[in-house]
Amino acid sequence: MAWEERWATPTALATLASVAFIVAAIIVATQGVGSASGDSELLRNVEAHRSAQMISSILQAIGVGLLAVPLYYLFRSANARSEGMRGQLVGVVIAAPLFLAALAILSGVSTLHAASDFVSNEVPHLLAKGVALNSDHADDIANETISDAPLRPLAAGFGLGGQIGFLVAMVYTCLHAMRVGLLTRFWGSLGMALGAVSFLFFQFALLWFVYFGILLLRRDSLPPAWAAGEPIPWPTPGDKAAAVMESSQADNGTPPQLEEPEDPSGTEQSR
Repeated sequence: MAWEERWATPTALATLASVAFIVAAIIVATQGVGSASGDSELLRNVEAHRSAQMISSILQAIGVGLLAVPLYYLFRSANARSEGMRGQLVGVVIAAPLFLAALAILSGVSTLHAASDFVSNEVPHLLAKGVALNSDHADDIANETISDAPLRPLAAGFGLGGQIGFLVAMVYTCLHAMRVGLLTRFWGSLGMALGAVSFLFFQFALLWFVYFGILLLRRDSLPPAWAAGEPIPWPTPGDKAAAVMESSQADNGTPPQLEEPEDPSGTEQSR
């Protein structure tokens, strides 16, 4: 409890800062490097705006790496209230965002290397052959240059490990946090869903982190399990129905009487 209260505000600020860094990285990449219709144009844009590409990669790495803070905070808080959680998975919770941060740096450096190689070596050959730089053939050459960049395999390895780890961390942490009452059923289920599709829609997961950061800042709106320091599971639909029945019985003062069905055979015998 004391640890949670002491680190609630720093965790909330780190969570919101991580989202801000990632959004800033997207803005720098969009405005600084610009959009591209193909890999050829992309590499030429990167070569023309190398500083913007590197700044975007650094901002993204910082933002993604900071996501380890809220995930660890929620994991530790849920683990303190749950007997069924596997504490050993805390390593995955911390390592997954750091792997994704490494992916951002390695991918950025690899793209810079590919852009320099493409513009210096491939573009003159393409122009000498009369090939348009926006053609499909130029895009194929650019794609091969990106694939052959020195750090690309290492970046792919960190990316795969980070994506799988992030999926596991989000789904597992949100599931148990919801079970012990730290997250409502809606936000717990949404966190699990966004974690499961983070392979394809990572940016959507940022909406959940915005919510969690605001939740920690507004301590008065936290679910009861946070203040209690013990699990307070949310009632199931069956529990709610039972509570309604008990309440109605208490109001009436007498338990409801169930009518026994008539016995057709007994009726016939009486006749």
